[in-house]
Amino acid sequence: MKLLRDRGIPYNFIHSGQHQETISDIISDFQIRSPDYYIANGPDVKSKSQVPKWLYLCAARTGKNSGCWAGRKKGDKDIVLVHGDTLSTLAGALAAKRMGFQCAHIESGLRSFNIFHPFPEELIRLATFRLASVLYCPDASAVANVSSLKKVTINTQGNTMLDATRLAVEVSRRSGFSDFGIVSVHRYENIFNAERFSWLVDTIIRISKRHRLFFIMHPPTEQKLRASGLYSKLEAQPNIELKKRLGYFDFSGLLASAQFLVTDGGSNQEESSYLGLPCLVMRKATERSEGVGQNVVISNYESGTITKFFDNLANYRAEPTLSKNSPTEIIVKHLENFYGNIG
Repeated sequence: MKLLRDRGIPYNFIHSGQHQETISDIISDFQIRSPDYYIANGPDVKSKSQVPKWLYLCAARTGKNSGCWAGRKKGDKDIVLVHGDTLSTLAGALAAKRMGFQCAHIESGLRSFNIFHPFPEELIRLATFRLASVLYCPDASAVANVSSLKKVTINTQGNTMLDATRLAVEVSRRSGFSDFGIVSVHRYENIFNAERFSWLVDTIIRISKRHRLFFIMHPPTEQKLRASGLYSKLEAQPNIELKKRLGYFDFSGLLASAQFLVTDGGSNQEESSYLGLPCLVMRKATERSEGVGQNVVISNYESGTITKFFDNLANYRAEPTLSKNSPTEIIVKHLENFYGNIG
């Protein structure tokens, strides 16, 4: 959206409401305009019980007479851009299909090849690949993963996260802290599995015996911590500081100052690979190749793997790789060439 604005290319910004609490920071950081249309304009979707209602709103408010299409009609030569593997991604792709619009999937072709890890993200990707007509893939392996679908496939030579991280590191203020690590967990398969979530909290507490930790809480994570009684358990630890989710630029500044990152987020894994930051991924599988075998270790929820990571932390520090490639430029140029006066 920032590049579209800079090029004077018209677009509509449709906000699903899935992450309402962070959108104002993102708008401010990237200096983009506020959403043209909110599908849901209320609190974040923080629990499984809220998902059906939110999905109903996504379906009901993206029909042919919806204000989200700003006067466009079924069959118009428009393209809907969706990104990643969230429920909003799938909702956007389904809405585009229903309207007869083209759909382009950014960060496409990534696979873990395990439908349960991550769940439901892997299934969302598989569905979106088939709904979209244009697949913007971050590398050759992602292109190969969708080659059998016979779609318009573009290798963007990286993810748009590269452009975002580069910009954030350039303008963000360093944290001013030293000798600390960051924890960020929010994936469905972690926070909605009571036994695993409890084990993760115990593991984080063990890590805090050796390292100072900043635990960055996504809204659903905080809600689950409080509901399960684990919040007070973490709060009682002298070496753990619980922090509300930060704005993107503030979080990037913290990452750039940290010793390591413990996360279950694919985007966080990718950011750490660009920064050369030692990163422990709390999952059984990842759809991303960035940093794996270098600065990134997949824990597989194994205590031995986690201990080895922290015993050899310095070995996982790598050189930053914030190359000058611009995946965003590649996407926008393709949109201009392929669709002409896009909207």
